Amino acid sequence: MIFVTVGNATQGFLRLLQTVDDLAGNGYFNGEIVIIQSGHSHDFRATHCQQEDFLPPQRFAELIRQSDVVVCHGGAGTLYHVFQAEKIPVVMPRRRKYGEHLDDQLELVKTLATQARVIPAYEPDDLPGAISAARERNAQPSPPPPSRMITLVAQAIEELIGPKL
Repeated sequence: MIFVTVGNATQGFLRLLQTVDDLAGNGYFNGEIVIIQSGHSHDFRATHCQQEDFLPPQRFAELIRQSDVVVCHGGAGTLYHVFQAEKIPVVMPRRRKYGEHLDDQLELVKTLATQARVIPAYEPDDLPGAISAARERNAQPSPPPPSRMITLVAQAIEELIGPKL
């Protein structure tokens, strides 16, 4: 199962969502179930994937744990949950220049990619290769422990939202 999540930012993220739905429609996932959490992307309706706008926290964590590949935005909260599940996600950063977020997620994604914590997909054309790489990497043993920065971010998030689900 592939789980795609764009978080709860009030801006839509059609660049990621439409690409995943198109890949599913073109047979890229070989009939594998693709579940999309589409958030505030009100103009998007999946035609080849299962779609929910928002998920309860328990279901969100369950889908991350059960998925073979997580495809997500570069939000710290989402990444925290993915790292807790010991997954290496495919991450497409929301970009201010596309109107997808108030803050650009590019630098965080680049930093995590240099630490081998995520597989970046900066643009839609990068997604197929990144998803293939994630399948391969997630089949290998867990990544090394997170850097001090990741630990500090995780601690700050946990203080805000409570312990992991």
